[in-house]
Amino acid sequence: MLQIPSELALSSAMANSLTNYQTQLNQLETTLAQGQNISQPSDNPSGVVALGNATASLSAYQQFASNIKTGETVASLANSSLNQAVNLVQQIRSAMLQVGAPGVTASSAAGIASQISGLEQSLLGVANTSYMGNAIFAGTSGAAVAYSQPGGAGTAVSYTGNSTATQVAATPSLSIATSVTDPFGATSTSGGVFAAINQVISDISSGNYSAVTGTDLATITTALGNLTDQSATAGVHYSQLKGMSTQVAAAVTSITGQVASIQNLDYASLTTQYQQQLNNYQVALFAASKVAQPSLASYLP
Repeated sequence: MLQIPSELALSSAMANSLTNYQTQLNQLETTLAQGQNISQPSDNPSGVVALGNATASLSAYQQFASNIKTGETVASLANSSLNQAVNLVQQIRSAMLQVGAPGVTASSAAGIASQISGLEQSLLGVANTSYMGNAIFAGTSGAAVAYSQPGGAGTAVSYTGNSTATQVAATPSLSIATSVTDPFGATSTSGGVFAAINQVISDISSGNYSAVTGTDLATITTALGNLTDQSATAGVHYSQLKGMSTQVAAAVTSITGQVASIQNLDYASLTTQYQQQLNNYQVALFAASKVAQPSLASYLP
């Protein structure tokens, strides 16, 4: 037999329905007002997890982008400094060739030696290029200068850094060097560029011109080749960082879009949903008012 709901049961059902509609309307109004899909975990538990993961990835890649920007600055400085150093050593090599020219006098040779000494000091300044107070060619030592010449121009130069190149984290699994260590070869068995230059100055000063255009020239040429290789390596680091900068920037843009798609609102869709819910609420409210209206039959004996 068909059971017809009592007026009390029907009123209760209507009241529950109105409460549900009102709750949903309140949630939609709050979401529209805040401009976000998720304001608390209960709004969308799975969305909260997805948002948390995306936000964490975004933060990580923003840090990678910052690392790379700093790395690019140092690598660019290292690259340009070593290119300048190669040019200075080439000038020294050209000056050495003048010593072998016919009719060289002690006075002119002394002038060449002075010129080479000045170029060496310029080279030392380039070798001690620093960024944020740290010598860029001193590895991870944190030294303010990479090369020291306590005795002044024409004397021995020592390396004060270490052999561990500075690096920056460019991705979760990749670190890229920002510079090279001891590119002037002071720790090598030959003593590198500075030792070769000082020998040239010594031989010119002692009048041993044949050594200058013979063994000294060969030594300088070898040192110049090694320095050129170091400059090329610095250039590779710079290119790698520039390439990763583009890739990481694209990743940041992509992840930012993911966060936005999870968190931001589709106002058109949500407004339509709100209007539909409001219509449903108004219909339910009207129906409830009809059920709740008292009838004279209720008061008839």
